[in-house]
Amino acid sequence: MENKHRSHETRDLERENRRQQRQKKWDERARSFWRAFLFTEDGKPKSGFLVYTFSLSIVFIALLLIGFHYIVDWLSPLTESWPVALGNLFASLCVSAAVLLVGYVLHRLLSDKRLMLGTYLWLLLYLVASVITMALLLRDWETMRVFLHFVLWFAAIPVGLGLVLFYLLYRRDYRPETPAQTDEPAWKKNVRRS
Repeated sequence: MENKHRSHETRDLERENRRQQRQKKWDERARSFWRAFLFTEDGKPKSGFLVYTFSLSIVFIALLLIGFHYIVDWLSPLTESWPVALGNLFASLCVSAAVLLVGYVLHRLLSDKRLMLGTYLWLLLYLVASVITMALLLRDWETMRVFLHFVLWFAAIPVGLGLVLFYLLYRRDYRPETPAQTDEPAWKKNVRRS
């Protein structure tokens, strides 16, 4: 009986140790992720790409909210006789087009052609996180279904269209930086001089 009790305690201790190790690993991953937003001693961000795309994602959330607030109000008299699904789709496409136009202009102006795609990847991350969070909070399929309809019309369509557009533009326009050319050809660098 005592052996059984000891083996049970040993398993519990091993399980607790594994849990603590997993927690420690996740804590380290979280710290390393947030370190990318810190600054170096020179005052420059450690990962400019993450900082810029994160900042742009906040701007684009604001643009989407403003777009849905004003454009939907302007479209309401036009779409009030339409079926609800068609009116929602039309409003979502109009807002998406307006915000995508702003994003396209920024894509053309900014030298780093990855920024707009990275911005929409942040928006996708927010969207997935909000759906998971609401699923955990609501725990009711009927309420979750209503929330998913809302997400589809007012988040998934704009974010999905942005991901498709900016992925295609990224594929077309992105050219990785090449090392600066030197005066000597590469074969001369490797030749021993006497």
